[in-house]
Amino acid sequence: MKRIVARLALSSGAAVAPTLALAQSIGAGTSIVIDPHLYRQDVAGARIEPAFRPHPVLIGPVFAQPGISVVGGYESNVFNGPEGAAAAVVTVIPSLSLQADMPRHALNLSTSGTFRRFSRYRTENSEEFALEAGARLDLGERQTVKTSAGFAHLIEPRSSAGSVPDAAEPVSYGRLLAETSIGFNIGKFRLSPGLRYQSLRYGAVALLGGGKADQSFRDTQSIAGDIRLDYDFSGLVSAFIGGGHENIKSTSTRGPLRRDSRTRSVYAGLNGELSRLVSGEVALGYQSRDYAEPTYRDFHGLTFRADLQWYVTPLMTLRAEASRAFRNSGDRRVGGILTDAFVLSAYHDPLPNLRLAASARLERGDYGEVGTRTWRKSARLQAQYRLTPVLSFGGYAGFLRQDVSGPPLVNRFASFSAGFGLTATS
Repeated sequence: MKRIVARLALSSGAAVAPTLALAQSIGAGTSIVIDPHLYRQDVAGARIEPAFRPHPVLIGPVFAQPGISVVGGYESNVFNGPEGAAAAVVTVIPSLSLQADMPRHALNLSTSGTFRRFSRYRTENSEEFALEAGARLDLGERQTVKTSAGFAHLIEPRSSAGSVPDAAEPVSYGRLLAETSIGFNIGKFRLSPGLRYQSLRYGAVALLGGGKADQSFRDTQSIAGDIRLDYDFSGLVSAFIGGGHENIKSTSTRGPLRRDSRTRSVYAGLNGELSRLVSGEVALGYQSRDYAEPTYRDFHGLTFRADLQWYVTPLMTLRAEASRAFRNSGDRRVGGILTDAFVLSAYHDPLPNLRLAASARLERGDYGEVGTRTWRKSARLQAQYRLTPVLSFGGYAGFLRQDVSGPPLVNRFASFSAGFGLTATS
């Protein structure tokens, strides 16, 4: 049981220090794979029966796991605008994961891409890719060192928090990310300091009326540190306190458009097995973000994070998540969009090789400087059927609606999407 508590502590990182999330990292692709990364691996939604478990290929000292997904679908509102523009879309998602064959430590390298092609509106065709390397060094039972670094080229989905309403193409950006953390076990205490660096660079975007809009005012680099102290009550539940500090600097612009800021946070909470059938983490804290330029509003207030997982039966898992975070804004008048998100998910394994998933998400965006507010409501149904350890197929259907009050910095829209695809992996 102590391993579960330790995994929760390490995976949560800065539990309620969401200022590290400066840009959208979900990309614009979709996948039929249901992989929710639950805290326990023996429950519905995460469990894979041995007969259908993929087997990485051992090549010398390295385990290799290549994979590819091909998904065909339909989108009713490609531009996420007030008037729908429908099109068929094909998404190809190749990936490769390499992991060193080491009994104690860990060393891994992964790369993936997302390629989308539409039957109409070729300006929406896009390519994304990500490359990441990571390592874990176990220095006995008392110390663990983790480090990772990666680069990604990503796009922001249409009418998202960072999009440009009159753009003729999606906004693209590059992200360089590196982080390291150390865990010290001292009796019932665990001390976990961490450090993170991130650099964002945005490309200019073509506009509907001609010409290009410079997005370099969004280029930033940040250095953030976090420290957390956990106390293990019983091997099942831990309490923790922590705090974080982050400096953000603009790298490509001067004057009032600079988004230099300083963020501080403190938080406390509980994690672990809260009961025999419930695992998760709940944290509350206080956060302040102060901008150097008076153009942008400062923020001082409550912040929170929660991830609770209820293993209702061996075939059913329910999950509730909540968070407060800042999103990078594509509008020159708004430094950061304060976003509250709430997600309810359910995972059901009616057969050893069949997994079903459903989720509902509510997200509130606060563009404080100009008074804009957004409400994004979405629902998604998904199914994945494993034919063999190598091959699976599945489908999805989703609905998304965004309502806007105040100045229309982003569009009000509704969209429906559905698709079917195959995934092959070793």
